[in-house]
Amino acid sequence: MKLEGLPEADTSTQLPDRERRERLEYLADLLSELQTLAEREGCARLPDLIARSRAEAIAESLKG
Repeated sequence: MKLEGLPEADTSTQLPDRERRERLEYLADLLSELQTLAEREGCARLPDLIARSRAEAIAESLKG
């Protein structure tokens, strides 16, 4: 799925480790913001699902 205005992810080449880590950390930050929004809206399951995704992004960022 391509989001409007964003380029398709190129999975054929690996990003340098530092750039990949930074992107994953940024993604974790975005997920944290989404989790907060979902909590404010009183969603029952969504905050937990987002928290799991955030944890996965953090774990991936720590891989060497």
